Amino acid sequence: MDDRSEGAFLEGDRKRTRKVTWLSRFGLVRRGRITIHRRSRVRLYGAVCGDGSLSFGVQWAGRFHRESYLVIRRGGTLRVDGAFSIYSGATVTIAENATLSLGSGYINGDASISCFLNVRIGHGVAIGPELMLIDDDRHQLSGTSTSAGPINIGDHVWLGSRVTILKGTTIGDGAVVAAGSVVTRDVPAGELWGGVPARFIRAVA
Repeated sequence: MDDRSEGAFLEGDRKRTRKVTWLSRFGLVRRGRITIHRRSRVRLYGAVCGDGSLSFGVQWAGRFHRESYLVIRRGGTLRVDGAFSIYSGATVTIAENATLSLGSGYINGDASISCFLNVRIGHGVAIGPELMLIDDDRHQLSGTSTSAGPINIGDHVWLGSRVTILKGTTIGDGAVVAAGSVVTRDVPAGELWGGVPARFIRAVA
């Protein structure tokens, strides 16, 4: 079940972590909760749904929190089905009529997620820092046209640091993508890929 907010704005407390229950405090969803950590801002113009929980802007012990932003445009949807954490320094944007679906696991610090169509991240994922994920070109060169395609990251996927995932790609269950790779085509389940662009290296042991 979901509810819609007319531009709700939430901001993490500067001195301590503030936990916000969507239903009882802001009436954003009927189930679940969001934990907004220090120096995090969330603008909700669309829908939030699912039975899970999102911890946004969390930081490892002993480190400073950095600015984190989550924006859901009108008509956009964030679905959370499990316990999911997005660490400090992230920028997450969900465009009009787009859907970002989160299972369970975590995305480490300084991620950039731009969802203009449909992005699904599965359960039990471990994603390193500085992820770049975008499902739409958002621009065009002279004489060319833009294109978009959904991104699907399966269950128990492990992405190293500074991985870039481009439009129209699927990463299968149990796959591993090496640090610094650029994923431009599908990665089958249970395989290790790496490089620019990413290519098959070996099966995951």
